[in-house]
Amino acid sequence: MNMRSSSKVGAALSAAVLGLGLGLGLGLGLGSTPALADNIVMWVNAPLVPGPNAPIYEEIKAFEAKTGHTVELQAVPHMEMERNLFVALSGGAGPDVMALDIAWVAGLADAGLLADLTDKTKPIAAQYQPGPLASGRFQEKQYALPLYTNNVALFVNDRMLADAGIAKAPSNWKEFHDAAVAMTNKEKDTYGASFGGGRMGAFQLYSFIWQNGGEIIDEKGVPHVAEKPTVEAVDFLAKLYTQSQAMPKSVLTAGNWDEVHAPFIQERAGMVVTGDWALAALAKGNPNLKYSVHPLPVGVKPATVIGGYNLAAKAGSKSPDASFALIEWLTGPRSVELMRKYERLSAAASATTPEAIAALPKQLQPFMAQADAGRARPVVAPWSEIHASVFANAWDSVIRGKPAQAAMTEANTAIKGLLEKK
Repeated sequence: MNMRSSSKVGAALSAAVLGLGLGLGLGLGLGSTPALADNIVMWVNAPLVPGPNAPIYEEIKAFEAKTGHTVELQAVPHMEMERNLFVALSGGAGPDVMALDIAWVAGLADAGLLADLTDKTKPIAAQYQPGPLASGRFQEKQYALPLYTNNVALFVNDRMLADAGIAKAPSNWKEFHDAAVAMTNKEKDTYGASFGGGRMGAFQLYSFIWQNGGEIIDEKGVPHVAEKPTVEAVDFLAKLYTQSQAMPKSVLTAGNWDEVHAPFIQERAGMVVTGDWALAALAKGNPNLKYSVHPLPVGVKPATVIGGYNLAAKAGSKSPDASFALIEWLTGPRSVELMRKYERLSAAASATTPEAIAALPKQLQPFMAQADAGRARPVVAPWSEIHASVFANAWDSVIRGKPAQAAMTEANTAIKGLLEKK
């Protein structure tokens, strides 16, 4: 793509994957053209720039006009972004501003590659939803602000629910369990819920742990996954497969979202816990599927695991003020409208008002309606390993018959060991 010189898509490293943002400049040099304008190099996940008319270009153009700075926008595939950032930033190169999957913040911050934004963000912290804001915090310092957010909700096959004699989607754990069992029919090879194996199942599991009053790793870095609330949540979900047989056998092997969604798309599973990224997959896989989206069934309290992308600045950037001004511009209140154009969820606090929720597409409204219950995964340096290895293995062992208490006690020991290495 050959874009205008101040906002061109750079092919410097790669191209292709997600992102978004916007915001108002509130006292960070956005009110007037600076005496010395800077050129800001920014890496974003490629789906943010699918073409020359991508919404982010309009925002970049407005930022440039307001501040006098210029922005060189470079698209990088999601699967390459984390590795490319580590390599480039470790060598003193890389972008001034970068879009990060929220799971990468701790590792990059722990390596000293991200600028500490704590003092700059304190005056504007109230502009953001608490969960997404917390995802950019590592060891009590703020290294990133949320570009956009997402969470998981309950997708329900309306026909299968009605055929099971149930009038409304489940709103609590008991109703979820009963609906899953009622929609299961061995002769028809139908099941109540589709769930993932390994790291996919672990991701779906986190919301239920928090809903039951459990904790994964607290703010002091202490793991709690062997405690009763966490074990009960793991046991509750695993028994839908091991005892009730209300999940298809794909729960043992489903290792990506396509495989998690497949039984639901095929109308072999009546429910699935997933995020807004499923909407396009369902429309493509089964355009005639009649389904609805609902907030997650609530346990002791509401909770939903959040995902999304943050914006961060390079440690040692030659343009620290201009870089932060861009971050603030792309993540503040203006992001409500920007995210709407991408059909994604803004992490701005103003996005949770009834008026803002009502302006969203109908299928996105349940996600934003439960945004206040959003929880970020623990922001600790070894989180990627904890998730992909420890939690994934624990979940796999329980759905294969290992007692939940034994599996989670072993997981707690393993997590503690990884944390103590740092």
